[in-house]
Amino acid sequence: MKYSKLIAIGFLNCVSLPALAHDHYAAGVLDTNANGLPDAGESLCLIGPDLSARIFHLLARPVGQGGGGYYQLNENARSLFPLDSFSFTALSDGQAETGDFHNAHTGTEIWMEIVAVTGPAGGSFGFWETGRATDHETPTISFKTDQATAGFAFQISEPLSSVLASDQDPFGHIHGRTWTADRPGDYFVSYRLVDRSTNRPGGDPWHTPSQIYQFHYKAGPNFQPLAVRVAGACVLTWPSQMGVWASYQAGVTFQVLRSTNLTSGAWTVIGSVTGTTAETVTFTDRDPPAGQAFYRLSFDWSVR
Repeated sequence: MKYSKLIAIGFLNCVSLPALAHDHYAAGVLDTNANGLPDAGESLCLIGPDLSARIFHLLARPVGQGGGGYYQLNENARSLFPLDSFSFTALSDGQAETGDFHNAHTGTEIWMEIVAVTGPAGGSFGFWETGRATDHETPTISFKTDQATAGFAFQISEPLSSVLASDQDPFGHIHGRTWTADRPGDYFVSYRLVDRSTNRPGGDPWHTPSQIYQFHYKAGPNFQPLAVRVAGACVLTWPSQMGVWASYQAGVTFQVLRSTNLTSGAWTVIGSVTGTTAETVTFTDRDPPAGQAFYRLSFDWSVR
């Protein structure tokens, strides 16, 4: 199934109008008493790269590349922002991998709760879970911006069972999640780690919830062009295709349409251009109308 993303722009006298590396964020425990042990009642924490200035870019995905549509970030190698990919994991107590003194207590069942999603008005943010991207047209879960998330959480510890055994390693390392948004703009997603185990004496969880961590995702660009007259022609420039996946050579193909009257509904395709790994794309209308004209950019993405 194809979706056509249309961004209309207009201009008068050629003045535009608005229109793989892989990081890990690992669940562990805040060792408050500095004894090197995951003590009961200590809070969970997220261990990984600094988030204070980090932006994760969700890029438009061209038709024909499969694996879901919209703007997205997954673990596939790409030409722009190649260092953005990451996974949520959980440190091992030594059973699955070499132990780490920050790991949670044996028997801990760690989940990641999505606390809040803010972003462009009317936008949605969510993800395709591993194994779903090529088989489902819609994300596994999606949230409207600035609305309640109802405490939704996804499991970090493995195996993905309803109850974790008391001797189970809290370890988790699942690849393949694809973050996605349906409108360009900045999304701020708040997460916190929670322990859903009942393996502590008395039936309580081993650890208290973590602090809230905010991830900044930027979906886009919005393909807002700059239009200027050059020797009688009109030159349109806008952001490029926002990343070519390593297994594909072509970027997003933009169609350029023109009309002299917005109310008539008559649009004419005057050319097309394919984005590259360059920062911008340029198209030149060498024979623009003498008076007012409007331009529309169109590109397709797919959800299958």
